[in-house]
Amino acid sequence: MSVKKRRNSIGQQFIAHRRDMRESPAWRHLPDNARRILDRLELEHMRHGSAENGRLPCTYADFEKAGIRRKSIALAIRQCAGLGFLEVTRQGRRSIAEFRTPSLYRLTYVHGTGRSQAPTDEWQRISTDEHAVAVVAALKAAPSRDLESRGENAPRTVGARTPPAHGRHKGR
Repeated sequence: MSVKKRRNSIGQQFIAHRRDMRESPAWRHLPDNARRILDRLELEHMRHGSAENGRLPCTYADFEKAGIRRKSIALAIRQCAGLGFLEVTRQGRRSIAEFRTPSLYRLTYVHGTGRSQAPTDEWQRISTDEHAVAVVAALKAAPSRDLESRGENAPRTVGARTPPAHGRHKGR
């Protein structure tokens, strides 16, 4: 009598979400755009054979293709990090011609590079619904760090003309 051997493996790349994480206050109060950020980074993690967590490159264009408006990306990334699901391991720079440096990310609930590092689960520090709501509200009210560090209230437009110091343009 032959016995069929049962396979207990999945033939494709996947990321498992633990039940305690999915039931956590941090997850419950994660805004939709922040969830899309995590979805896109999980996809990037799988594309890298689940071996590059901490070095996951993702550009604003990649996030836009995932359905997030460009103006909403920075806030969504801050919300993911503030709620403990994401760490920005390298801050990217604006692209100028062929010189591109995308930001690199680490999902805190996924094993680290080469599976040698266990998940750090920073989302567990958000212990109540009130704490999660307060974190999301504070991040939404705070100005973008990029703009704050440059001392500006609005983003610069690449290639925008700076008016002369005396305040008059030629031809007036």
